[in-house]
Amino acid sequence: MLTLIRQCLIALVGIALASNAFAANSVETCKQLFDEALYEAALAPCLEAGEAGHLDSQSILGELYDNQGNSKETFAWWNRAAEAGYLPARNQLAMKYYYGGSIFGPEEGWSQDYQKAYAIWLDDARNGHAPAQFMVAEMHRQGQGVSQDYAAAWAWFKLAQDQGYALAGDSLYELNRKMSPQLRQDAKTKLTRYQQEIAQRERD
Repeated sequence: MLTLIRQCLIALVGIALASNAFAANSVETCKQLFDEALYEAALAPCLEAGEAGHLDSQSILGELYDNQGNSKETFAWWNRAAEAGYLPARNQLAMKYYYGGSIFGPEEGWSQDYQKAYAIWLDDARNGHAPAQFMVAEMHRQGQGVSQDYAAAWAWFKLAQDQGYALAGDSLYELNRKMSPQLRQDAKTKLTRYQQEIAQRERD
């Protein structure tokens, strides 16, 4: 009896290892075909890897379906990866909400929603993600989905700049020209508060 149980356990381990190896191959094939712009061929291995829970493959699937104009599948895969905290997918979703499509204009199946875009970017900004910090700053600068607040914009631009995000430097320069000495002081106060919030999240 013990011998039979042992044989079954060995067989299960073998199946698990084979399954993991197959998933790993799907991940590599998905990435390689996508990078080579062989999008139709990439779909099957990306689906295999995505269903197995590989976040980058899920994000790639969103791009593949986006290229096809399939907003339903695009959202499903990006949202799946985004809920797991995968930053590229979160940023792609936020961009769709921000533009209601893409930088080139509205797209079928997407609606512009500044508040949803802001919510995603603010969460990632508070986790120290520089591109998200830049977009939060930009939305405060323009008053998109949130009240216009030059002090908050300055603080988030500064956080992004301090991480080497080049675009933030130009934005800071332009913003400084519009700000009074009191507003600059308010901005520095907000910067300190945001830095403390980010540090607290890192400790947690």
